[in-house]
Amino acid sequence: MSHPYSNIEHMFEWVSEAEAVIAKGVDALEPEVLDSETATQLVERFDRIERMAAAGKALCAGRVAHSGAWRKHGDRSAAHWVARTTKSSVGQAVGMLETACQVAQLSSTAEAFRAGKLTQSQAQEITSAASSDPSAEKELLESAENDSVSGLKERCARVRAAALGSEAERHESIRRRRRLRKWRDPDGAFRLEALLTPESGGMLLAALKPLTEQIVKEAKNQGRNEPLEAYAADALVTLAVHGNCDGQSSSSGPKAMVQVLIDHSALMRGHLVPGERSEIAGVGPITVASAKALMSDSILSAVVLNGVDVTAVSHFGRTIPAHLRTALIARDQTCVVPGCDVRWPLEIDHIVGVADKGLTRLANLCRLCLWHHYLKTSRGYLLETSDPLEDRENRKGVGTWRFGPPATLRGP
Repeated sequence: MSHPYSNIEHMFEWVSEAEAVIAKGVDALEPEVLDSETATQLVERFDRIERMAAAGKALCAGRVAHSGAWRKHGDRSAAHWVARTTKSSVGQAVGMLETACQVAQLSSTAEAFRAGKLTQSQAQEITSAASSDPSAEKELLESAENDSVSGLKERCARVRAAALGSEAERHESIRRRRRLRKWRDPDGAFRLEALLTPESGGMLLAALKPLTEQIVKEAKNQGRNEPLEAYAADALVTLAVHGNCDGQSSSSGPKAMVQVLIDHSALMRGHLVPGERSEIAGVGPITVASAKALMSDSILSAVVLNGVDVTAVSHFGRTIPAHLRTALIARDQTCVVPGCDVRWPLEIDHIVGVADKGLTRLANLCRLCLWHHYLKTSRGYLLETSDPLEDRENRKGVGTWRFGPPATLRGP
């Protein structure tokens, strides 16, 4: 393929000039003065520019991956380098690199991609499918032009499935590729990506559905409105903590086994100082308060460290004894926050936190819904009661709780 550049230096200069022209145009853009027809045409032009830029980015990223240049930046893989450089996810970077590799073998797709006729996601779908069956390339390019994105994906899925042969072979191919990948965002967020067989995915969604619906209902009753994906994430955590979705606590004991690595001095002090460690193995750092909270409602395998040496390994069951838990469930049958009638799922909370030397006794325990527990543990909200200690121990004083931010309960 011939290029309008006499050498690489001229190519870089041309791209830089194009970038400057587009930047100048966007900077001067005043969308409020545009008529609707002009705005429509500009959206189409910008979209094509974006597609051509995506093609150039993918092809150059493929060259970086092939050359191994990413290694000098200290990244774990070419995909990690692409993700860091383009501020995208690792999964998106993997797709880009796969497209760059496969498109070289599909001339018609490569031509359409370079011309801005395909988006990155369309090119990724087509190259993935046409690599399995090159004879389907023309049909898929026509689908990309005429069908919706979902329609193209369905066609590509059928091409890939047909190329695999029998249904049993297709299923086994997916089963062999099953995975659960985890990583952390730069801001510390925990991320998951799963690839499952359809029936496994169906079982997971079936288990999450009633939990998600219950959490959505609770949110509406509390006047909250967050994305459904956020409530689905809450449902996934609830499923892990409670182990079932029938609204009842399991009698077989806690389901979560969490291994925490924590320095003994931090455990005793209640917080970290520089050089100390408190983290969930395989996940990342957590606060000492969070580590102690796990002891309240999970099976915790705590590896207590003294510097770099392991000084003790303790396996904690529920630090709240069974008889105390039973009394607490009988006393707090709903979230104790006034006006909240959520019955499940509820989490046990120390009114005076463990990190503040709060005792594990009925007078210092209560049950909160997920939202109010989050506000108390992560947003600084306070929970107080005017009940005398003996009343709280004897399961009396229902409705005397006070909950809110410090300014509300204690004044400025």
